[in-house]
Amino acid sequence: MQTLSVKNIDNRHSEWQSVLGFYKDELGIFKNRLEEVAAKNTAIETMQMMEHFQNQFLVQEESIDILLHDIHEHLHLLSKDVLQHAGHIDKEQMAFRDLLQSRFKGEQDIFRLLKMEFMRFLSKIM
Repeated sequence: MQTLSVKNIDNRHSEWQSVLGFYKDELGIFKNRLEEVAAKNTAIETMQMMEHFQNQFLVQEESIDILLHDIHEHLHLLSKDVLQHAGHIDKEQMAFRDLLQSRFKGEQDIFRLLKMEFMRFLSKIM
């Protein structure tokens, strides 16, 4: 089994968790803002867009929760791997870390697009 030294790993897990936590907080703010908009706007088209955003916020929140769970699990597996391999980590764990990084970048892209779309919506109705 090939392993890599723990020294060769740049641990971004904490950074990912912080950013994803920030996104969840921001989604909470978006939901509150959406409730304020709903109280003031009853036009059918506006209501349809609000439902769209409500659904997107829920989907994004669930996706973030899943990724946070997977990051947490990976940290747990890494700590076990380090103990089992005397400070080294199996290359399979590194491959999974790379997959998590890719998923994180995808979440960032999706969140940014959703935020931009929501801000455009708010600017149109206000």
